[in-house]
Amino acid sequence: MRVSDHQLFGTTAGSLARIKDSIVRVHEQIASQQRITKPSDDPSIFGQAILEKSALADNEQWIRNIQFGTARVTVADKVLGEAQNLITRVRELTVQARSDTTSAQGRVTIAQEVRQLHRQLIQLANTEVNGQPVFAGTKTDAAPFVLGVGDAVSYQGNSESQSIAVGPNQTTQIVLPGDQVFTGGATNIFNSLSNLLVALEGNNGAGIEVAIGTLDQATAQIGVAQGQIGAIENRLETAQGTAAIVSEAIQKVLSDQTSTDLATALTELKLQETAYEATSQTFSRLFDLSLLKFLR
Repeated sequence: MRVSDHQLFGTTAGSLARIKDSIVRVHEQIASQQRITKPSDDPSIFGQAILEKSALADNEQWIRNIQFGTARVTVADKVLGEAQNLITRVRELTVQARSDTTSAQGRVTIAQEVRQLHRQLIQLANTEVNGQPVFAGTKTDAAPFVLGVGDAVSYQGNSESQSIAVGPNQTTQIVLPGDQVFTGGATNIFNSLSNLLVALEGNNGAGIEVAIGTLDQATAQIGVAQGQIGAIENRLETAQGTAAIVSEAIQKVLSDQTSTDLATALTELKLQETAYEATSQTFSRLFDLSLLKFLR
């Protein structure tokens, strides 16, 4: 069966169009560094890539959560260290005030510094990160510790612990509520300081003696909180490392699935360009032959 000139022209033109499309596609892959950009490139791989990207987005959110939690834990650890130093100074002053050689006026003078330290402790307990108090539990819309009449301090936060998601079905606590750290547990630290102030200004030796014991309890209570914060910090660090490994693994899978292999793409481009040139020459010769037939 003879193939007409019209059929040959159509077949060759179709080949040219397909080869040109392939050249454009390879150019796009090289420019974007992506081998798979739409479902038609490879439906199966494209679907898998969508799932991998979703998993990567989840993992990146967990990393942001961990960074948020780490910032709060770091600040909490620093605050507790400063609170510990402050209580140590109060105890030194209290031991000094307990001495029989300290006069009533001397105790009043010591009370002035203790009151300043009392106010500093309130500021530390109300420390914020990005506008949210660290030691308020989950009630982060206002300062948790409020100075009332005289030296009385009330806790306005709640007893709930903030937690964040750090992985699939995994959460971890990121802060301790303020009542657990400052006003609960073994002793109410603010009440202890308030009672000490009353004893100092009242020249009450027995009350000063009692205060030393409650200050030791406060030191231990802050120490427990520091240990808990340290454990939280370790868990966040572990979660951060795990999330980083997972993120790297997903990105590698995505790269293997969808990224352009430059060497392969350049080789394919060269082959397609060669094919296009050869097909163009064939098309040109067919055109010349047909024109000669027409002229005859």
